[in-house]
Amino acid sequence: MHLLCYCVYMPFPVRIAVIIPAGPRDDILDTLASVRQYTDSSRVIVVIDDTSGAHGDLAALSPGVTVLPPAAARPGTWGGLWIKVAAAYRWVLERYRPGLILRLDADALMLGPGLETVAEEAFARLPQAGLLGSYRTGPDGGPRDFSPVARQLRAETGPAGLRHPRLRAGLRGVLAAAREHGYTDGEHVLGCGYLHSFAAAGALYRGGWLDLPWLEPSRLGDDQIMSLLTVATGYQIADFGGPTDPLALKWRGLPAHPDRLIETGKLITHSVRSWESLTERQIRDIFAAARTSSRSR
Repeated sequence: MHLLCYCVYMPFPVRIAVIIPAGPRDDILDTLASVRQYTDSSRVIVVIDDTSGAHGDLAALSPGVTVLPPAAARPGTWGGLWIKVAAAYRWVLERYRPGLILRLDADALMLGPGLETVAEEAFARLPQAGLLGSYRTGPDGGPRDFSPVARQLRAETGPAGLRHPRLRAGLRGVLAAAREHGYTDGEHVLGCGYLHSFAAAGALYRGGWLDLPWLEPSRLGDDQIMSLLTVATGYQIADFGGPTDPLALKWRGLPAHPDRLIETGKLITHSVRSWESLTERQIRDIFAAARTSSRSR
């Protein structure tokens, strides 16, 4: 069924598709304003609306944005979030041929134009790469630690995983496939902002890797699951979030003052919820003022 849909809908090309899961605490309209300003006009923007109506009619408030209801998934598990993100990937790939897919958190922001160009250049330079993100090196140049995720992966595939036998069996099979392609247990990009090539996203879709309901009870992060699946298909992960790269991402808080991120030409940052004594509102206002200034030039 998926392959049939894929073949019917793929002729419509866009340069980039952006997928954003949003909850009730997220200022999704501000994040969307940054995406609309800084992405190429050949695009599709999809919001997974898990806000329970907190922001009103997002489709009416955000012209050019497709709003999808969240796929049914149990709350309180990161596997449940992966179910929702994967459903949005399927929706996009059944209707469009995006050169890139950007998965973005709602508390991330785009800070400037040109992401498509530098991502396309990176994928052309690294033909085995299917996923770009904050990977082995963080924005400060320090190494990222995959050991906590490796422990969780071992727990879910080991004897303790027998509490969820379908999850355990499925993960063991995926892990074996990923290890054949050089996967290091626990390795992943940060989910706050990463990019798939069309080739890698298409391989995930055609192989049925984006329709795995047994992942729902997993406590692995959706970014950790997506990274594992990408390597299992035969694609590699590449750094795109080091000190000189376009992404400036931390799990909590910003990696630098907003002015510094703008000055150094970063294109995406996370998380705008805090930086030292600055509040989320103050941070978003700084970046919004920069967008206004950019439009007036």
